[in-house]
Amino acid sequence: MGNEKIKYKGEEILQNLPEILRKDYFHFQLKGLTKSTRHVINEVVQGLLDRVGANPLTSFHLFSGLMEALLNAVKANTRFVIFQDELLTKLKNSGQTPEEEAEELLDVILETEPLRDAMQRYIVPDKIKKVVQKILTLSDKKKAKRGELTPAEIEFLDLVRQKTKKYDLKISLKIEIRPNSLYIRIRNDSPIMGMDLKRIQSSRERHNELARAGNSGEFFRPDFLDEKESAGFGIAMIDEGFYNLGLDPMECFDIQTSKHATTVYLNYPIEALQKMEF
Repeated sequence: MGNEKIKYKGEEILQNLPEILRKDYFHFQLKGLTKSTRHVINEVVQGLLDRVGANPLTSFHLFSGLMEALLNAVKANTRFVIFQDELLTKLKNSGQTPEEEAEELLDVILETEPLRDAMQRYIVPDKIKKVVQKILTLSDKKKAKRGELTPAEIEFLDLVRQKTKKYDLKISLKIEIRPNSLYIRIRNDSPIMGMDLKRIQSSRERHNELARAGNSGEFFRPDFLDEKESAGFGIAMIDEGFYNLGLDPMECFDIQTSKHATTVYLNYPIEALQKMEF
């Protein structure tokens, strides 16, 4: 971490926090979003906000937006692991693809955006969503030690861990203090499917229309619920945080995707962080 590329892990970051916070550049490599990970990132973010003289009221909007973006990254990587596994199973069971060629064909599909998006039609989104939610729920239960997991649940998580290790998907978080802004970049090793990206963009535009009319909060009414769920409730929460800071997220928050990764850019003008009024 930092300009001198000194590497710290977990508690080492907290132990060296005063020295770390004197730097202008921070790079985290994450595998998940545990309670301890959130705590470490929160301590770094709070220290940086103090350093740039930010109004304390900005902390909630910036940190909650960052956590939503990281949680989206965790979900996206998990979802992509399940997507790949489901697609591989279907290729092997199709009767048209020899088993030894299935993984090779899977690689071709994942490398080719039109093919990858077309294959999304053959994978049931609701099934993936339920599996992802089950993984996150059981993982949280295990980490928080809220009751004992059943043998079947332990076996399920072990199987998921093996699949996740096979694809080795990571999350990278970079935070940088620039002359006029606090810049954040989050990258995860999975793409956004074409249809999903279009829904996200459409949803953000609708939210922006409401914000321009002074009614951004109306986006969270029940009649928008289905749209938000399909296009990303977490993204809507990030946008709302910018609106509450008096900023236009369409200018400060961008999402880019490629065949191998999704990158989120968050840019917080320091002047806006200093002058926010409740």
